[in-house]
Amino acid sequence: MIQRIQTVYFFLVFCLTGSLFFLPFATLLLLIDAGTVAVLAFVAIFLFKKRKLQIKTAWFIMLLLVIAIVLFLVKEDGFSISGITYPILIPFIAGIFDYLAIRAVKKDEQLIRSLDRLR
Repeated sequence: MIQRIQTVYFFLVFCLTGSLFFLPFATLLLLIDAGTVAVLAFVAIFLFKKRKLQIKTAWFIMLLLVIAIVLFLVKEDGFSISGITYPILIPFIAGIFDYLAIRAVKKDEQLIRSLDRLR
């Protein structure tokens, strides 16, 4: 489990979204979304024997990260390009790591299928 690269990617998603709890201007919806993403990323680490479910979980995490980015952009004060700061990069970077985890899980699935053909 630990020796797989997608475990590292899911752990980075967990850490990045967990860091959103320490932002001073995080709204309640953003905190709920970040908490859900953090829990799902942590659960996805332990779904290593169920790769298809792990992929579905990762895609759901990606959807929630897109929602987090939208929640960053659309706050109570509205949208302003000059108001975009570095915390909006946290869900974006977490989305990149989530995508890398999806690719790694798919690569594992292809490897297992190719080994099954050899048997």
